[in-house]
Amino acid sequence: MNHIEIVNLHKSFGEKKVLRGVNLTVKRGETFVVIGGSGTGKSVLMKHIVGLIKPDKGDIFVDGESIVKMSKKELLKKMRKFAYVFQGAALFDSLNIRENIAFGLRRFFDYSEDEISNIVRESLESVGLFDVEQKMPSELSGGMKKRVGLARAIALKPEIILYDEPTTGLDPVMSDAISRLINQISEKYRVTSIVITHDMKSAFTIADRIGMLYQGEIIETGTVEEIKNTSNLILKQFIEGSSEGPIQFI
Repeated sequence: MNHIEIVNLHKSFGEKKVLRGVNLTVKRGETFVVIGGSGTGKSVLMKHIVGLIKPDKGDIFVDGESIVKMSKKELLKKMRKFAYVFQGAALFDSLNIRENIAFGLRRFFDYSEDEISNIVRESLESVGLFDVEQKMPSELSGGMKKRVGLARAIALKPEIILYDEPTTGLDPVMSDAISRLINQISEKYRVTSIVITHDMKSAFTIADRIGMLYQGEIIETGTVEEIKNTSNLILKQFIEGSSEGPIQFI
């Protein structure tokens, strides 16, 4: 069953056409990875999925309901099913780790402080972090901040998690650790995940299916093996990281 369906999505900013008819379906419980070069509209697509941007044309369905046609109140209710893991973790520098995770719990739920404390601790333990609740973000490494971002998402008990470049800025070992942690979260909590990334090693580790966004459209989708064995020259060039091919660099 499709959890998310994107139909003929178009978006321009002034003269710049960013999305030119994106069509995409994400099945319930799968991890779908969107790859593509810088400036191809991956982040713009994600912002449409969480209702932060309205399309010029097209529609987005979550559980069969159009979020484009929803009122603001209806959209806010629907968005409680989502959690967003930001590229740079996006932690509040002035709040300790406990308060960073508790922020969303207080905003969206009617939990007691004892319940919040338990959820914070359990969420941090799920990503392998212990005794960090009282630390400030500045005291954590980049990899630890990424894991706090994952813990904050888990704490909200979402049905859908969106990841924006989850391994950017990490060394290869930590990138692999975060990729495997995303797999563990998907399996344990049975969430639907959409990940945007440039990191092909990570994409191949976590994806059930992969789609490439190029010139405002999804040009091909497939399983990891199908993508690895593609005959599409654009996709092949991107996977191989070659400067030679149909993708032109200015």
